[in-house]
Amino acid sequence: MTDIYLIYGKEDRRQVAKLFEFFSQTWSVWWDQMIRHRFATEIEEEIKKARCVVVFWSKTSRRKDTVNDEVRLAEKNKVPVVSVTLDGSDAAYGFGGYSNSDLSEWDEQFDHPGLRALVNRIEAVVPARHRPRRPATLNGLDLPCLFLSTSSFETQLKPSEAVKALNVSRYPTLLVSAWDLVARRKPEQLRVALEEYRKNGGFVLVDSGNYEASRLTNKRWKPSDLAAALSGTSYDWIFCFDDIRPSRRPDVAARSIISAVARDRSATSLKTLPVVHAPKKARGGHDIEILIDTAFAVAQELQPELIGIPERELGVGLLQRCRTMMAIRARLGRLPYYQPIHLLGTGNPWSIAILTAAGADTFDGLEWCRVVADMQHDRLHHFQHYDFFNFQTGVADSPVTRAAFLDDNIDFAGKVAFHNIDYYTAFMRELRNAISNNRLEAFIAERIGKAAAQQMNREVEGLFR
Repeated sequence: MTDIYLIYGKEDRRQVAKLFEFFSQTWSVWWDQMIRHRFATEIEEEIKKARCVVVFWSKTSRRKDTVNDEVRLAEKNKVPVVSVTLDGSDAAYGFGGYSNSDLSEWDEQFDHPGLRALVNRIEAVVPARHRPRRPATLNGLDLPCLFLSTSSFETQLKPSEAVKALNVSRYPTLLVSAWDLVARRKPEQLRVALEEYRKNGGFVLVDSGNYEASRLTNKRWKPSDLAAALSGTSYDWIFCFDDIRPSRRPDVAARSIISAVARDRSATSLKTLPVVHAPKKARGGHDIEILIDTAFAVAQELQPELIGIPERELGVGLLQRCRTMMAIRARLGRLPYYQPIHLLGTGNPWSIAILTAAGADTFDGLEWCRVVADMQHDRLHHFQHYDFFNFQTGVADSPVTRAAFLDDNIDFAGKVAFHNIDYYTAFMRELRNAISNNRLEAFIAERIGKAAAQQMNREVEGLFR
């Protein structure tokens, strides 16, 4: 029995083909491109066996007798009908009683709100058969994705200089803290750098500033500071002002996060993303079960492009964090769509690769402007140890990095920054290639070593299944 039968006009085949691909990640789907012998016979048989039909209306399909006949056949056989408009057109005469999902503004991205709403309607009729898989891209960003972070707190570069280096290197994604964008921090140079970065195609994600505020025990940091930071700043998405002391009741914690997203949306016309924290336990550590329940409730309600979760709250030790991430992904797998997860504060390459295997999708980290990377062994060292690795800079992939190495006008910190940007660019490209070639396990083992890989497989069951 097929889960979904697709009804459409041939003029809309290109769009429907993309939707067929997307739906097939979660359900068994049939459309007329699967016909082998007799057109009319096979269509009649498949509609009768389908658990629901999805009909795509457009200015051309609504006039086609074949489309209307297939819908009538579904009605005759009591097969549920889910109605969709591709261009704003109404359903054909006689079928106006069905509510329409609207894909007229669909940008062919699988994270589009209209498509997610359609998925929810289908899920109400036909429960998901397969666990949704990570898409290759999110809003045009290749997954997995690392946002290189900037901050004035405990880094080697001023935020404005860090953004300039990322811009020159054409690194595609960065995270900037609202902490550095409020008026009292004199953010003029940083804002100019961000605007130039975005003009050159870079993607900017703004964090709430709570990381710096909590580390500096600044209790005066408020949601109004985030709103003020956004004014006059060029960016793409923001994380909401997060509650770092959430309720121990998942439903209450989720409602608080949903309210925070709604509040912060009033300060921007761009995407506002939720952040989920785990409550602390009385004897130390964080309550993982509450974190998982809260993340699931937020995903169900908001269906956001990303849900942010601090890596440090996933547990003690990388393997425990890996198990927690797998548990979060397993719970989110009950949804009829794929919910991407962003891990806040993850910039170590080993952690990125292993937590990607566990189900995380995007990351941000300050390591690139705090330490120096050994390109040959994928290890991070003290910033001042760059002297032992600068020979790698001279043969780096990027001509910008090689030129910076030879430029006497660029100081020590700048040379390290370009070295690290080149490293992370290559690392993320190789990680994505390993995933697409189904060799992620080998990719990780090559970097952490055979003994560590064996320990990981013993202690984290099912990581690569």
